[in-house]
Amino acid sequence: MSAISSSVGSFSFLRYRDFSRLTLNQCCLTQAILIQEILIAYALYQLTKNPISLGLVGVVEFIPFVCFSIFGGYIADRFNRQKILQWSFSCSIPLALALWLIFYAQHQHNLSTPFFLAFTYSILFLLGCIRGIYSPCFNSLRPFLIAREHYSQAATWTALCWQINAILAPIFAGLLIARVGINGTFAVTVALFILGSWALWQMQARHFPALQHHSMISSLKEATDFIQQKPMLFWAIFLDLSSVFFGGILALLPIFSSEILHLGADGFGVLRAAPAVGSLLTMSFLVKFPPQQHIWRTLLIAVFGFACCTLMFTQVRHLYSAIIVLLMMGACDSISIVIRQTLLQWIPPKAMLGRVAAINGIFVTSGNELGALQSSIMARYFTIIPAMLIGGSLSLLSVGLTYARTRNLLQFTLKPESNDSSVS
Repeated sequence: MSAISSSVGSFSFLRYRDFSRLTLNQCCLTQAILIQEILIAYALYQLTKNPISLGLVGVVEFIPFVCFSIFGGYIADRFNRQKILQWSFSCSIPLALALWLIFYAQHQHNLSTPFFLAFTYSILFLLGCIRGIYSPCFNSLRPFLIAREHYSQAATWTALCWQINAILAPIFAGLLIARVGINGTFAVTVALFILGSWALWQMQARHFPALQHHSMISSLKEATDFIQQKPMLFWAIFLDLSSVFFGGILALLPIFSSEILHLGADGFGVLRAAPAVGSLLTMSFLVKFPPQQHIWRTLLIAVFGFACCTLMFTQVRHLYSAIIVLLMMGACDSISIVIRQTLLQWIPPKAMLGRVAAINGIFVTSGNELGALQSSIMARYFTIIPAMLIGGSLSLLSVGLTYARTRNLLQFTLKPESNDSSVS
């Protein structure tokens, strides 16, 4: 274990009061959004019986998120990111209430289906706009709340909390819909938004470094130039984008489980949960033993393992072997996430954290969305096994290219005195 992790307790970063408040906000946000997404998808399909209505839910949130993320990153660095986070997150409360009222009105037959759909998608569009603003603020606020030596553990803890809530939220959503109905479930999501907002407003007021460039275009160019000038940052984002774009097989799991493994819904559910379980177990270990020695080499090994798991998965023909491969894939992915999030806090100057977080967020979100589309198109024209083999091979090529261009970074180790020049 590194000198850093031996000098601090495994959970000593939780003693920072405002970081604990931010963690509470993250848990409420994750639960509220996922429960709300499941609730809306369930209710819309019950009403329309049209799969396209479900696809539009993701589209109307994704497009404004991407469009507003750059602006959100700019204002996070230009103004007080904590106040922007507090106010923008609080705006989610009336929008969640509006969704509840619209679904209630439709249930009472006081609203026609076309108007109901128009209002629903409009509110989801506004929620996507707000998410594009508060996400860079949230992701760039954490380094101001904790000491530098705790960055790696805090990044692990944040990812671990997200993973736990991502597993629990669908379970809670199903139980709530079954036990208290749609109205009761909407009430729970509104309560979660209120609790998350309360946690943010309990944080101590603070000031942040001033942005030197007042022009939005020049400040964004400064951030993109900075990423290109920092090989570790640039190639970390490239690795994540290429791995999820080429190597993501979760979008094809329904097809694979049905046509290759001949499983029913219960078997598919087990497969879909396996990567999350592998990720959860690995992150639980990384909280105590954060990756800090030879961090770049560890990242390359993790992404290489992720690509190999994609190729291995094409050869499995039994449920248990598929579960093992997906567990390993989740473990490799979690290591990659923790290291990338640590570097995103460690390398950029604090006055640039918002814009760098916004750029990374756009690539991550776009990679996931476009990767699922790419996998589906490849499976359509090449069938599922060749599609996975091509994707896994391209992921391996991406790792090989990154290794060839970053050999000088293989021995890099995080240290409290590390600065930007150490990763130039």
